[in-house]
Amino acid sequence: MKYPHSQSGFSLVETLVAITILLVVIVGPMSISSSAAKSTSYASEQVIAFFLAQEGAEIAQKGRDDLLLRNFLDSSDGKYLADTWALFTDNTATGVYRQCYTTSGCGLELNTNTTGTLKNPIACTSTNCDLFFNDSSGRSRYTHVSTGGTDTAFSRIIFMSAVGDRSVRVVSRVYWRTGAQRALQQVEVETYLFNVYGN
Repeated sequence: MKYPHSQSGFSLVETLVAITILLVVIVGPMSISSSAAKSTSYASEQVIAFFLAQEGAEIAQKGRDDLLLRNFLDSSDGKYLADTWALFTDNTATGVYRQCYTTSGCGLELNTNTTGTLKNPIACTSTNCDLFFNDSSGRSRYTHVSTGGTDTAFSRIIFMSAVGDRSVRVVSRVYWRTGAQRALQQVEVETYLFNVYGN
């Protein structure tokens, strides 16, 4: 007398098919969420870089304004300056913004004091225009000073060039590397500053 087999189960092929389907169901959404996280991170870095580039152009404008307005002071005032536009566009060895007129560019940033004056421009070399994040600095959170700051992926370099007698082209570039990418990312803001008071 033969007894029928009462055992049932999955064959090896059925098990492999089930595991393959399970992997496709799990790995697909995980790779999508991983790529979405990378895209979000890159977009965030791009927004920060754009605002840092915009800030660089605005700091250059503040430098121009601070000089031009000193022409309106009383000539007996110790801060009075006569030919302020010439001082702003002076790219000789004694010019305040001379580093900005070189091919290496310059670093500009605000002081952390209450009046928001500008620090002296720095000449950019390979690393001294890197930006550091300092949450306690008050007015300027991204600064070229590493003391007390956290290293970031960003560098900002500002280039100036005279266009005729009455305007200056300002290019503010922010560079950064994102994640494991080898390519250097770049955002650029360009503006023109004019001798608005005609002195």
